[in-house]
Amino acid sequence: MWDYLLAAIVAGAAIKHVDYLEDRKKGKHWIKWPLGIIAGLAMGYILAFSPAAILFVGIIAAQVLMGKIDRPVHGLAVVLAAAVPFFFGMEWANVELLLPFFAVAALDEVEFGGVLKLMRDYRIWLKGLTFVIGLASGMWAFFITLMAFDLAYLAVSRFFDKGPIVDL
Repeated sequence: MWDYLLAAIVAGAAIKHVDYLEDRKKGKHWIKWPLGIIAGLAMGYILAFSPAAILFVGIIAAQVLMGKIDRPVHGLAVVLAAAVPFFFGMEWANVELLLPFFAVAALDEVEFGGVLKLMRDYRIWLKGLTFVIGLASGMWAFFITLMAFDLAYLAVSRFFDKGPIVDL
C-alpha cells in the first residue's frame, strides 16, 4: 500500500510543479520534462499496481476530454502513464466505477460561479464520491490514494503561491 501512496504523492507533486512551470513560467524551464516523465511514470505505477487504478483511469480520461492535457509535457505524462500498465498489466477491479469516476472527475473541471466555484477549486465532487464509496463499501483505497495525490498537489501549489526558496 505504501508504494502506490508514495507514487500518488510523487505524481501529484510533479504534475503541479509542471503546471506551475507551464502557467507561470511560460514553459521555458527544462526541468518540466524530467518532472513530466516522473509524473507519468508515477501515475503509470498507480495504474499498474494500485487497487485505485480504475479511479485514475477515470481521472485521466476526464482530463483528456475536458481539454486539460493542453501542453506537450502533459501529453508525455499521459503517454507514459498508459505505457506502464501496457508492460506490467493493470488491475481492472471495480470497472463498474469507471463511468462514475469519469463523470465526477469531469464535473470537477467545469467552471462554476458562486459557492460552486469553491467546490471546483478543491475538486470536492470526486473526493466526495470516493468518500461515499469508502463509507458504503469499505473500499477506502480510492479515497486514500486520491487524497495522497491531492495533498501533494495542493502542498506544491501552496509552496509556489508563497514563493519558492529558489525560483526556477
